[in-house]
Amino acid sequence: MKTVVVIGAGFSGAVTAAQFLRNSVPGVRLVLINRSGAMARGLAYGTNSSLHLLNVPAGNMSAYVDDPDHFLRFCQSCDPAYTASSFVPRKLYGEYLTAVLDAAEKQCATGVTLERIISEVNCLRPDGEGACLELADGQCLKADQVVLAFGNFAPVDPCGFARIATTQQFQADPWVSLHPEPVDADASVLLVGTGLTALDVSLGLLQQGHRGPIYMVSRRGLRPLPHRPQRPSHEVSTQLVDEMLRSSAKVLEYVRLVRNAVREAQPYGLDWRDILAAIRTATPQLWQRLSEIERRRFLRHVQPYWDVHRHRVAPAAYQRFEEAMLAGQIQSLAGRVQNASSAGAEIIVDVKLRGQYRTQQFKVARVINCTGPNTDLGRVDDKLITQLREDGLIHADSLGLGLIVDDRLAVADCQGIAFTWLHYVGPMLKANYWEATAVPELRQHAKKLALNLIDLLR
Repeated sequence: MKTVVVIGAGFSGAVTAAQFLRNSVPGVRLVLINRSGAMARGLAYGTNSSLHLLNVPAGNMSAYVDDPDHFLRFCQSCDPAYTASSFVPRKLYGEYLTAVLDAAEKQCATGVTLERIISEVNCLRPDGEGACLELADGQCLKADQVVLAFGNFAPVDPCGFARIATTQQFQADPWVSLHPEPVDADASVLLVGTGLTALDVSLGLLQQGHRGPIYMVSRRGLRPLPHRPQRPSHEVSTQLVDEMLRSSAKVLEYVRLVRNAVREAQPYGLDWRDILAAIRTATPQLWQRLSEIERRRFLRHVQPYWDVHRHRVAPAAYQRFEEAMLAGQIQSLAGRVQNASSAGAEIIVDVKLRGQYRTQQFKVARVINCTGPNTDLGRVDDKLITQLREDGLIHADSLGLGLIVDDRLAVADCQGIAFTWLHYVGPMLKANYWEATAVPELRQHAKKLALNLIDLLR
């Protein structure tokens, strides 16, 4: 019996496993390994907060490319009032992914089995035409094919807070709480970062009854933007994508064409949201056309603006956030953290405000790192990633966006040679495709990889 091992059971791992089970030839053992007990959840969908909503409407969140209403039907089985335009709680999506995996297991072909293991992979090494995996609980597994499906890693400590603060004062990873009790409801809190993570964390604090000031700081102070409640009746012409693909592969030219398209679309009731939606499917091609110099230029000058416009928030979540902003409880600042020091139970943080000479000082009870996930594998402190990196089994891209794979999602080693038995699916595909962090793209990669694995096993 052939053995396929998938390491990681968040969205990418769970959906790849489900697609594999639905299509696999008989005589295959599929092993799904997850370090936490919550299979098919991951960090994004493990929340229990009703304020943490999906940032994509239910109609675009199906796990299956070929069944776009699959998630919507699941939602309506829970509450018939849900529509394709509804922004539903993330915890509901976690329940959906669990149901997807369970259903795929029940419906798989005779002779195909799914084994769930809750453990951590400490070591992965080539073994003949496959691999040998050593688990933290002492198990050793032989695999014919291995899929790395790790998701996002904890953010990098941006200003060295961990050196001067206790774990009670500094939360290095906003999604993994090490604090024995919540922060004082009247105390001040500083969030380093002003993006979607900061919005989620601030809403979580408000739901817990936090009354004190919540400060958010980032270099530019750019805050998340909302989706529109309803889609417009007009559609953007495909001419924009054609023009961009024919244009010179320069970031400045891309920006010029997009800005022109936004202006031309306004008389038809369209805005920048519609323009970004129109180029979404072509984003990988647009990214791959750019030289490394142009990609660096994009990351330095355009990415912060791209992120807030491209990755938007549910209208209801944005409204609650905006209410707290208008009330003055949440304050967003553009600036850099210049210095931080511990003063008893508080942290004193000096922020150099953008465009000003003065520095503003904050005394806060807790600092929470909301700078976003770390995609630079050279800076990831993880036992398996460290081993793979040191053994030359993975090749991190030069821009720190993820790891290099070929067109079939086979992992390339340090020499740039793709393995026949090692694959990757998940947000680290950003290095190759840029647009690889949301469900509509990841579900396509998951299906593609599952079918490739089945071909290899044949």
